[in-house]
Formats: sequence, C-alpha cells, structure tokens
Amino acid sequence: MRSSTIGLIVTGTLVVASGGVAIALLARDDPGTNPARWTTEALTADGAVALPHPLHVTPADCPGFSLASPVTEDSRNVPGSGSYTVQLGSGHYALWICLGSVEEVGGARDAVAGQLGVEGDSTSINPALVTTPFGEAVRVDRAFGPDAVPRLTDWLVDHGGYTYAFGYLHPTQDASFYEDMEAMIASVVWDE
Repeated sequence: MRSSTIGLIVTGTLVVASGGVAIALLARDDPGTNPARWTTEALTADGAVALPHPLHVTPADCPGFSLASPVTEDSRNVPGSGSYTVQLGSGHYALWICLGSVEEVGGARDAVAGQLGVEGDSTSINPALVTTPFGEAVRVDRAFGPDAVPRLTDWLVDHGGYTYAFGYLHPTQDASFYEDMEAMIASVVWDE
C-alpha cells in the first residue's frame, strides 16, 4: 500500500508539473499581454496620398493637435467634444479620440494589452508597436460580434500625459482608405 501511495503522489506531481509546463508554454507563446513580443512596424505617409485640407482637433479636457486630411472638415464635429470624426468615404471614418490621462487609462501599451482577446461583443487582435514621425503608437485590430472580421483599426498614442486613439472604421473586407489614415496619422502635429 505504501508503494502505491507513493506512486500516486509521484504521478499526481508529474501531471500537475506537466500541466504547469503546458500552461507556461502557452503563455510564453501568446504575445498578447507582452509588448516585447508584439510585431513592430514603421508608419510612413504614402506620398501618393493627397492631404490638402488642414484640420485642427481639440478634444474635451485634452491638448489638441493639427493634421492634414484628404477631405474637408465635417461640420458634425462639436468643438470641445471628446471625439472627432472625419468621413473619408461611404462607410469609412477616421476617428480621433482622447481617452483621458495616462494615469487614468494606464497608457497606450497597457490599454491595448488589457483589451486583447474577446471582451463582450468585441475582439481585439494583432497588437503591434508602431514607430510614427512623432513617437510610438500601439496598433490593434478590432472585430465586433463573436465570429466577425476586424473592421476597426486603432492606433493608441501617449502624448503630453494623455492617451489618444486614432481609429479607422470601415466596412468588412474593405479597408480602401487605410493608406489615407496612415498618412493622416503621420501628419499629426501636437499643440504645445
């Protein structure tokens, strides 16, 4: 009886240990919460994208910024609101939002890491650290619904103690204004 008890203890210990190793390997292979394992990219403006319209964005309770746009300002934007929308085309929108102070939000990296995976009706995937002309951004793709395809790309940026989200919302399978959005982001100049 003593040898079978020892055998059960050893077997149980091996099962628990191997389960722990499997969990550790899965966690190691999941880059989601570890920014050091995220893809890195460089965002540069495509010179072929025309941005003839200057815009100034002044979100509520956050410093503003200027950018260049392929379209004129949309009069639906209320000065001092928390968000700013530019309609790029039918069903295609550039979204400019101040999420709040870095202290409140936790910063761009933490905000993305905390939202990866399925959360309610949305799924956040494909995190990447992006070098922009004004510093680092964190890009993430978002899908809505349990089996949906991503149709929102967000670039989260920390600047001047605040975290901003620059989003591109588009129809499923049609991100035809993606280069325009990248060029707009590359054109951002912060108010000081």
